[in-house]
Amino acid sequence: MSLVRFLARSLVAGAFISDGIKKATSPDESAPEAEAFTSAVAPLVQRVAPAGYSSHVPEDARTWVRYGGIAEIIGGLMFATGLGRRIGALLLAKASVLNVAIAYPGKDSSADDKKAARPELFHHLALLGATILASQDLQGRPSLAWRASHGAERAGKEITETTEDLSKRARKAATKAEKKAQKLASQARKEARKVAKKLER
Repeated sequence: MSLVRFLARSLVAGAFISDGIKKATSPDESAPEAEAFTSAVAPLVQRVAPAGYSSHVPEDARTWVRYGGIAEIIGGLMFATGLGRRIGALLLAKASVLNVAIAYPGKDSSADDKKAARPELFHHLALLGATILASQDLQGRPSLAWRASHGAERAGKEITETTEDLSKRARKAATKAEKKAQKLASQARKEARKVAKKLER
């Protein structure tokens, strides 16, 4: 792990961890802003979730905010330490969706309120983009799909080269065998002529 990557991840994770602690310990502060989002999302999640789990999906905004804060803390720690780095980034990305919804001004907000909310909204949108990008980061290593296709291509080339090499060897062996057979046939004809001459005498 490079020092630059570690510092960059720690800075991003620090913002999420501090926000997560605040949400987990004091969810009432953000619950009113999250109400519109959670009231729309909770029924959807309950429909999509398996039958045994749908009843456990929370409906109140306060619980959603607390869960979002816990996800920020866990995801931030994973992302900063590098233990489950990409999974941690994915957790932060999911938590960022709730943060964007909380920062988004309501329909009844005044023009001044919308203007005042814009910097925080863009802040959370930027963090959402950063976490999505981080969840796809392979730290310079090629993806599994690229390695699989490259490995298959290399194996195909090796098989082709081996086949061509075997074909060349087979042709050489056939040519050598043919020459040897011709030589033996020539020797046999000479011996036959010698025997014929002796019999004529």
